[in-house]
Amino acid sequence: MVKRPVPSKLHLLVDARPLNGARNGITRFVEQLIATWPATGAFQTTLISNKPILSNAALPAGIRCLHDTHASSRLPGTLWMTLRVPALARRLGATHFLGTQHVLPLWRTGGLEQGVIVHDLVFELFPDTMARTNRLLTGFFAPRSIRRANHQFCVSRTTRDDMVSELGITPARATVCYPGRTPDLGGADTARAVPPAPGSLSLLVVGSMEPRKNVPRFLQAFLIAAEHDTRLTLDLVSGDAWGDVLGDAVWTKIRQHPRIRIHQRISDEALRALYDAADYLIFPSLYEGFGLPILEAVGHCAVIANDIPVFRELADAIDGVHLMDFQAPPPMSPPDWHACWPQPTGRWWPTTMASSPGRSARTGSSRPWV
Repeated sequence: MVKRPVPSKLHLLVDARPLNGARNGITRFVEQLIATWPATGAFQTTLISNKPILSNAALPAGIRCLHDTHASSRLPGTLWMTLRVPALARRLGATHFLGTQHVLPLWRTGGLEQGVIVHDLVFELFPDTMARTNRLLTGFFAPRSIRRANHQFCVSRTTRDDMVSELGITPARATVCYPGRTPDLGGADTARAVPPAPGSLSLLVVGSMEPRKNVPRFLQAFLIAAEHDTRLTLDLVSGDAWGDVLGDAVWTKIRQHPRIRIHQRISDEALRALYDAADYLIFPSLYEGFGLPILEAVGHCAVIANDIPVFRELADAIDGVHLMDFQAPPPMSPPDWHACWPQPTGRWWPTTMASSPGRSARTGSSRPWV
């Protein structure tokens, strides 16, 4: 077979389906990745999606956006991406492709070099928390894509270990690329170092109501604790409860509680204000690939997180992240939240996702990856 000649300029296609106007973790992650993309003329970058590309962060100059309107764009996003990208790559003369949601095209196009970002292994470890169609498509395509990718980028050592144990990936093939500080939540005053006022204790929860997030268990514990401690207040940034994870009676009680405020579809500025006002971010998840709210809380408030592997990894590197067991039954007496002071500082890893796919940390070359 005659190989396709290498173009004079490298051209990277990026799966931009997460840039759809949503405010979930993967959307924020990809926005951060693109917003800090290397300013280089050594390669061309094109964002592609089957939906209009909507970013809450400004895109760097020189990045192109392609909203594909081919008939296949009406398919579920994963099917569109796996079936349509090979044709787009040929048409655009692409040399590299970056899958931002675990999935790669179904087949290769010439010498197309492929990298995949692995955020977590929910599709293997917690498949029941996914919508049925997404569970079936991701469960089929993601393991195959990850195994055959030329380059595998994962967001934590814990996720890499999960890839090894669940997918049989060789550790040396997976590059750990920690997210960096999210730009729209940066700039906080990290000098704040006084404990919460004795008369108030403001808690913040940022996360969906899906079962693995364990928010319902914490809310039940909060309701018990709030009966004994009038200092406790809670801001909940989340969507509606999934199915019957709470039950109508408990959910109604939460909505009507005078010291619980529920926030949905809020702006970045409003979210930053909540981090600034909180004494503690509460993160009770049973499983995460990383845990972006912990990073967003740095310099704003302290963190109390569930004692799981990835949060132990983060607590080793961030001051003010404290672990406790959120998997036990709800406490019958209020926990001693003040014992978890102090708050985080701005200390963080120097490696970001933007530097790893865009500029090799090993060679410094201005290539999509080396």
